[in-house]
Amino acid sequence: MRYLNRWLVVLALVFTSVTANASWDEARNAVEQASAKMMKVLENESLKAPEQNEQLISEIESILNPVVDFDYVSKRVMGKFYNRVDEKQQKIFAVVFKDTMVRTYAKSLTGFDIVRYEVAPEGSPSPDADKQVVSVNVFSAKGDAYTLVYYMLKEDSGWKLVNVLVDGINLRLNFKNQFSDMVSRTNGNVEQVIADWQAAVAGNGSKDS
Repeated sequence: MRYLNRWLVVLALVFTSVTANASWDEARNAVEQASAKMMKVLENESLKAPEQNEQLISEIESILNPVVDFDYVSKRVMGKFYNRVDEKQQKIFAVVFKDTMVRTYAKSLTGFDIVRYEVAPEGSPSPDADKQVVSVNVFSAKGDAYTLVYYMLKEDSGWKLVNVLVDGINLRLNFKNQFSDMVSRTNGNVEQVIADWQAAVAGNGSKDS
């Protein structure tokens, strides 16, 4: 019986490892497909002119839409303040934050002047098969290297990005800290923070166009 139990444990560990590897491969494929599409956009010379910035952002947004759970991310950016506003305000911030994230990501990628990328090999296996981390190394025309770390979550509709580290900067945490700081400066007025964030995004969009 002890011998049988030992083999059952071994089989369970093997099954878990195989499942985790398969999950990482699935998450990697989602990242690879989005990265390939992103490179085509970044290589498009017609989109590099300043007056084409809004078109560039639109192209990048169309790539991110299927693979990023913007609602999930915006909720976690609001953190403990999420339930302090009604559903209408929550939806307003979700829309505003989506624009913020897309523009920030687009600005980072164009600023790197990427000429090629490669998906890094799998790191330490994830203890949760539905949560995977995929790293992508990108290289600039000047020879500089940067790392994008994608945190992927398996949902009913497929693998979704729920956080990203851009050259070591945790975007979700950075935005969460900004939101919390703004709440403090408005004496806890979350609705005012959402309105101010919305105004800032509108202003940035006008400057970019």
